[in-house]
Amino acid sequence: ATTAGAVGITAGESDTAAGGAVTLTSGVGATTGGAVGLVGAASAGGGAVTLTSGQGTTAAGGDMTITAGQGATTAGAVSITAGESDTATGGGITLTTGVGATQAGAIGLTGAASAIGGGVTLTGGAGTTTVGGSVTLAAGTGQTTGGTVDVTAGTSTTTNAGGAITLTGGVGSALAGGEVTINSGAGTATSSGAITIATKNAGTNGVSGKLVFSSGTTSSGNSGALLVGTGAATQGTGGKIDIGVGSGSLGAGGVVTVTAGSSSNAAGGDATFKGGASSAGTGGKAEIFGGASSSAAGGEATLTGGASSANSVAGGAVTVTGGAGTGGTASQGGAISLTGGAGTAATGGSITINSGAGTASSSGAITIATKNAGSAGASGKLVFSSGTTSTGNSGSILLSTGTAGGSSGGNGGAITISVGGGTNGNTGGHLTLSAGGAATGAGTGGNIYLTPGNGQTAGGIYFRDDVASNTQYGTISATTFDFTASSSVSIVSSGTAALSGTVLTLTGSTGISMGASHVYNFESGTGTYDDGTLNKMAGTITTNTANLAADTPLTVTLTNSRVSATSQVFITMGAGCTGGTVQFVQLSNVGAGSFSAVFKNIDTANACTSAFSWHYLVIN
Repeated sequence: ATTAGAVGITAGESDTAAGGAVTLTSGVGATTGGAVGLVGAASAGGGAVTLTSGQGTTAAGGDMTITAGQGATTAGAVSITAGESDTATGGGITLTTGVGATQAGAIGLTGAASAIGGGVTLTGGAGTTTVGGSVTLAAGTGQTTGGTVDVTAGTSTTTNAGGAITLTGGVGSALAGGEVTINSGAGTATSSGAITIATKNAGTNGVSGKLVFSSGTTSSGNSGALLVGTGAATQGTGGKIDIGVGSGSLGAGGVVTVTAGSSSNAAGGDATFKGGASSAGTGGKAEIFGGASSSAAGGEATLTGGASSANSVAGGAVTVTGGAGTGGTASQGGAISLTGGAGTAATGGSITINSGAGTASSSGAITIATKNAGSAGASGKLVFSSGTTSTGNSGSILLSTGTAGGSSGGNGGAITISVGGGTNGNTGGHLTLSAGGAATGAGTGGNIYLTPGNGQTAGGIYFRDDVASNTQYGTISATTFDFTASSSVSIVSSGTAALSGTVLTLTGSTGISMGASHVYNFESGTGTYDDGTLNKMAGTITTNTANLAADTPLTVTLTNSRVSATSQVFITMGAGCTGGTVQFVQLSNVGAGSFSAVFKNIDTANACTSAFSWHYLVIN
């Protein structure tokens, strides 16, 4: 009336050997064998069914084996199904290993070996109206280290590939598909666990397996992003990201390629490399290095804009910009430095800046300019300087335009150097050309050469007014120093200003002014003869005749290459003779290369008892 009677089936005991077995066997049938059913009775609380193997008091406990029947076509299956519930949660299935004094027992789910090995499937139940059942693989907790979860695909004992492992989120027929999340274990008092995704080393042949991280394609909308990031550090350094490819012992090292996505009808994706931002210190660097080499040239670091095959469209630009300084007082913008590599035993690396070639048109321009100054301050200066040397010559600076060629010819490119003007009454900028100096007593200072170009007509050196009026007021060429366009030209020296040449010509349309200055050092000479040669513009001649009789003339002839038929010859007396009185009487026979002068002792009573002298000046 209270508890129903129980049914017990117990095999016999043995004091010396194995205990008796209990076997429940259904009957054989012509089509299907009879079933064996162990069913708990239905009640307010359903009756339970318990299968327990025997306890081993001194040795191993009894095993429990559930085996489906062998079949000529398909073998029988083993199904374990928990009970259903009409109003609450369905019954669960729990497989728990036995507790052991040293180690608990393991649970093994193994597909049988066959031509094709049997599979093992763990599947959560379908949710007919809401969420499907989940599948959880969780290792046990431990006092030292928590248990591990190992998922290993099958090994291939032949030449075929080993088994694959696939983790796939569930399909979402109307919304997003299920996510796949891999999290390492948390460390509540120390570091969290690491996640390592790596392919195994290759064997004696072949390559190691590749790693592919890729979001799927889409038929509409954006494809999924790929995010690689380290966690923020509240009291330490943020975690770093290292991307490194393997070294090659016989061939080249592995390549690293970062490629933004292409587009068939819009702009291609950007590739951005940024150093980390900082609110209290310096922002992080963004560095690109070519690889080092111990036996050949170091690897190049190349920044190249993308090519464009479209008509009338430029290729992609390369822009290098220092960071803006947006703070308050004295916040400078970031600098840009281009530095060739150092050569410890040979020449340092060069820096070459080339514009792009135009195979059918002009090559690209190169512009080096500082930005305009703001409301205060000066615009930045430009410095082009070669380095100093401890021995040998310092480097040259060459400014040169290319030679014009081609079948149609062309003009050589010009070089223009101009300095800025001054506003509001301030002086315009100076242009200074300074050759190098030499240490005292050690050498000669450098020269400054202004050389016009050669040609069928040689070029000249021109001096012009401001660019707006472009007035030319002076020319220096191989044969001309011409400043006729100027109202006046001054050649001023605090010392001696020397003009020299085979022939110097001074021409003034209204005259030549000596500026009320002392004029001296004319070409002059002296001679002692009645008839002689003196090729000087001016001179003093002393006669050989020392006894000119009273009231007697003396004609002398001077041969002089400075004299021509149109020369103006001026004669004055020098020192007179003793005894008589000599005067200049007449100039005659002025011609090419000579002239004659007549002198007379006008004293009618006394003869000269000494020579006399006279002066001449030839003006052409």
